[in-house]
Amino acid sequence: MTVVSPSVTEDLAGQIEARHARWVREPFREEHLSDAYLVIAATDDEAANAAVVRLAEKHGVLICDATSPERSEIIFGALLHREDSTVAVFTDGRDPAHARRTRDEIANLLAGKDPG
Repeated sequence: MTVVSPSVTEDLAGQIEARHARWVREPFREEHLSDAYLVIAATDDEAANAAVVRLAEKHGVLICDATSPERSEIIFGALLHREDSTVAVFTDGRDPAHARRTRDEIANLLAGKDPG
């Protein structure tokens, strides 16, 4: 995984430090798509995400826009893996944070904890 951004969140910085991701410390440019299979546009700027989507489509790269399920070719759910089962929560790309919260509530219920 390669992250293209002048700055990253603490969580991403941890992934980069653990060498689970590579960081290109610069603004996104069309050239970054040259070897990409999947691009996730996940900025807090919807116009920037839309521009990335247009470029990805132009290059035939699979795209997920974190701000728009309509501009996404794929969506991600929140998964909970247990020894004997897997639970997936999807919000059709509309609210990934809600999917994670719901997954966590299900995990608490399965563990016998009070979800509140």
